[in-house]
Amino acid sequence: MLLNFTKFYSKTYLINILFSFIPVSFIAGNLILNLNILLLIIASIIIHRVEIIKIKIYFLDKIIIIFFSYALLVGFFNTIYSYYFENSYYNLAILIKTISYLRYLILYFVIKYLIHKNLINFKFFFLSCASSSLFVCLDLIYQFNFGKDIFGFIATPRRMSGPFGDELIAGGYLQRFSIFSFFLFPIFFNIKDKKISYLILFTLATLIMFGLIVAGNRMPVILFLLMTFLIFIFEKKIRKFFIIYLLCAASIFLTAYNFNINIQKHFGHFQTKIIKIINVFSLSNVVTQEDSENIYLDNVKMKMDHYLIKIGDKQFFMNTTHMKEFYSGYSTWLQNKFIGGGIKSFKYNCSKTFENCGPHPHNYYLEILADLGLIGFILLSLIFSIVLYISCIKKYFTNSNLKEDKIIIPFLFLFFVEIFPIKTTGSFFTTGNATFIFLLIAITVALSRKQNLIES
Repeated sequence: MLLNFTKFYSKTYLINILFSFIPVSFIAGNLILNLNILLLIIASIIIHRVEIIKIKIYFLDKIIIIFFSYALLVGFFNTIYSYYFENSYYNLAILIKTISYLRYLILYFVIKYLIHKNLINFKFFFLSCASSSLFVCLDLIYQFNFGKDIFGFIATPRRMSGPFGDELIAGGYLQRFSIFSFFLFPIFFNIKDKKISYLILFTLATLIMFGLIVAGNRMPVILFLLMTFLIFIFEKKIRKFFIIYLLCAASIFLTAYNFNINIQKHFGHFQTKIIKIINVFSLSNVVTQEDSENIYLDNVKMKMDHYLIKIGDKQFFMNTTHMKEFYSGYSTWLQNKFIGGGIKSFKYNCSKTFENCGPHPHNYYLEILADLGLIGFILLSLIFSIVLYISCIKKYFTNSNLKEDKIIIPFLFLFFVEIFPIKTTGSFFTTGNATFIFLLIAITVALSRKQNLIES
């Protein structure tokens, strides 16, 4: 009996270390993250071999397989087409990226299997998320006060990078991983003194909110507040603390906003952008033919016909960078409506029509339309819809036992804000985003199909 337990523990120990290291890998960079994911996959396959393959396949799993298979077919088709009809080898790189992208399909089934067999200890994962988020917050605060972080990374005038160096993604990291901090103690550590518990949660909330603000990533602040708002709404036991939380968040923001000129400029600029977006189709944004020659965006003269929306006899200018990016995504999709240009083909195809295209249109759904066409968009939307149905409608809101298993809550609401249609995003196909999205899908669905999550 003891021998069997030791054998089981030794098998799961390595897997749980690799799984719990994922939040740290996001900080360390794409190379470490990819290595971490690869080792997790290899270790799981070596230890459990054919058992992973034998796991029950549900309807959602079939749709996910079809989605990845379709992406691979699109990559092959565009590569062959560009070679024979355009004498171009560019799409060969797209095909290679598509084949590499298949690792997330394997990751999905590995994570699903590990949770199904009760091989994941979420206590370590939650602890890792909380510790990593706290470290990022403290590093951001240090950088905010001294102009550089503990690694020597220098802050920009309006935004802090923390431990991420040149990448200004600290806010996005906190939005994704800090939420686990609030569930760590209530779920895994029994603190009998409620005053101590409230003090811990208040301290964490203060640090995280301040970290989000000084990081300067505006969309993560909005998404974090939306996510916590939803949790307060749907979790009756903590609903009474909503007003206190709201007042604390507002106080932290106003304090930082009023005492730091850079934060004022940054979030004030955001307000201006929101107003501009709202006024896109207002009469004040109408552009005459005579004026169009004098309009500039990002200090680069544009081909105005490509950045104007014409409605009737009026034409409206894309008056913000995000609107330009969204419109370029929509226009790129029109080049190949049904199958798209292939994974990470946006910049190449966008440049056929627009000048100075970015690597992606800053929205998951527009990127999917441009890269995988209407068929890929339908498949991915179907995946998201099924996940929401399984985790939210079918289980969370109708199964009282699952509601008591609080371990699922941060994953559930993280998934909801991650797929929020109108938010600005990075690329759906980058290492960080793809890893996080398919981890969320696998974990959320696998947990939704289990009962007594903590006990198991």
